[in-house]
Order: sequence, then C-alpha cells, then structure tokens
Amino acid sequence: MRQILHLDLDAFFASVETLLQPELRVKPLIVAMGNPQGRGVVSTASYEARQFGVHSAMPLREAMRLCPQAIIVPPNFRVYSEYSRRVMNLLREYTPLVEQVSIDEAYVEISPDRDAAQIAREMQSRIKTEIGLDCTIAVASNKLVAKVACNAHKPHGFVVVPPGDEEEFLAPLPIEKLPGAGKVTRGKLARWNVKTIGDLARVPVEELRAEFGKVGIYLHEGAHGRDDSPIVTEGKTKSISEENTFDYDTRDPKQLVKLIEEMSAGVARALKKENFVARTIVLKLRYADFTTITRQTTLRVPTDNADEIRKLAIELLRQHWERKRAVRLIGVGAHNLLEASGTRQLEFGFVVGDLSP
Repeated sequence: MRQILHLDLDAFFASVETLLQPELRVKPLIVAMGNPQGRGVVSTASYEARQFGVHSAMPLREAMRLCPQAIIVPPNFRVYSEYSRRVMNLLREYTPLVEQVSIDEAYVEISPDRDAAQIAREMQSRIKTEIGLDCTIAVASNKLVAKVACNAHKPHGFVVVPPGDEEEFLAPLPIEKLPGAGKVTRGKLARWNVKTIGDLARVPVEELRAEFGKVGIYLHEGAHGRDDSPIVTEGKTKSISEENTFDYDTRDPKQLVKLIEEMSAGVARALKKENFVARTIVLKLRYADFTTITRQTTLRVPTDNADEIRKLAIELLRQHWERKRAVRLIGVGAHNLLEASGTRQLEFGFVVGDLSP
C-alpha cells in the first residue's frame, strides 16, 4: 500500500513576513500587490485577517472594507522562493520522491517499509523548529485523499487516513472539497442532488460517464477515494505504463495473463529506452461496471527487467482480481522511476500462483 504525504505551508507568504518582521505576529496581515484605491489583489492573508473574510485573489479594496485594520505589505517573491527551497530540501532528506506542486505545497511518497506517520510528524516539527514555518500534513494511500484531508485540517493540522477508510473519510465532506468538482460540474451534479462526496459516490458510474465522459469516471473514482496518479519529481517522466481495453469484457485468465506479458515487455522496453528503472510495479483493472482498482508492489531494488515486471503484475492479478467480475480494461505500469545508472537487478524467487479457473 502506498504512503503519500501532502504538505501545505500555512498562510505561507504571510508567515514568512512575520518571520522577517516579528512585530506583525498575531495581527491581521495582507500580502498584496497594488494599493487599496487601485486594482490591488490579495496574494495571501494571515489567519487573523481571514477571520474577517479576507482570502487570496480578493480585490484589495474589498479586503480592506472587510478588515480596515489590516496591515498591508508588498510581496517579496525572492525571499519566499528561498524559504520554499529550504522546505523542499528538508523533505528530500527523507526520500527523493517529492513532487512540488506550488511554492508552498508538495506531495511526498514514503516506502511501505517505513512509518509514514512518524516521518510526517518529524517533518512538521523540523519545519517549525529549523525554518520557523507552520504547516499542515496529511497522510493517506493516494494523492487525492491526502490533498483533501490536508485542506480539511488547516491550519497547523496533522491527519492520517488509514488504508481502507478513504471513502468513509470523504463521504461527509461537501462536494466542492473534491478536486475537479468546480462550479460548472457541481451545477450538473445537482440533477442527482449531490451535496457531499458521499452523495456523488452513490451515483451510478454509467450515468456519470454519460454526462461527463472520462471526467465522469474520474469523479466516480475520486468519490470512492481511489487515485493511482504517481509522484512526479522535477518535471521528468516518473511513470511508464501500457493498458488495453477489451472489445468484449472478459473473465478468461489466459487472456489476461497474455496481455500482461505483452504489456510488461513493452513497459520494460520503454524503461530501457529512457534509461530508467522502476521501484514500483502497478496493475490496473477496470471491471465491466467501470469500477477501477490499482494495486502495486514496491521493490527493494528497482528493475527494468520484463520477466520481473511480468511476474509481479501476474502476482498482483492473482491476489486482487475478483474472478466473478468481468474485466473491461487491464494495464501494467512502472512508477517511482530512477535513473538506471547501472543498478543491479533483483532476482525474485517466488512462484506465481495458478490462475486457471
């Protein structure tokens, strides 16, 4: 099971400003470009200012109407970038699998053999003591749930969503908390009286697909707390995969295994071509009702070997395929990629179980 951390620095610009000017602490502070009489816009606001309704991207004139006692300071992006760099470097002390998504947000993947919650606590403590910044961290089995959990517990928050509890955790939250459920999408979901993520989870996937196309499948998967998106570091390729949609849904294990063999060979060729080895092998199954699952295994020693990828993918199929359910799509992926650099491959000694009916 994957262990994903989502870290968000609390009121980042305003927090850096209070480090530089301690006299601004616990005061309503707005970091903004421009002036209240012109077309100034709020970049961020301290939580003291947010209590008055001030928020990012708000016209500065409106912010000052809501909070006339606020102190306005211009942004200093050079300084913010330096603090951001320090935080990201601290995260990379724990793992190279850090995806910075903005100046104040990052995803971190922790290998299954380590205690992600303990590491997250240590990160949060060190960011405060060594850099002086508060942050919120959520731990979950995938990026989507970790991000939603992090947003729901700001500021100064810490939350762990145990594996298997993703859907239960999401269910009571307002639908707007689900990434991708914007105003237009929410308007269309009103036909099903969707107000919470749990309401969305109860809408049949076929109806969502008919209304939204591929986005409908994403909404269905997200509402159930499922997300197989990989950690992407430094803008480089960090996953390679192949998948196949059957002309007709199948329960034939021989057909599934044959495709796994072909796709594993293709993934291995792509890894070698791009000089990567993979630490994580992923199997993706989509059933006839469009329910999609992804299952994965993480290696001690990364690989680009087709036989190893094939054996691992077939083992995942043996363990997780519900044989009574017909398969619509199957895929094999290699995630958590590293430069090959002559890495020696690990020879696995297990025997794959029989897949015959």
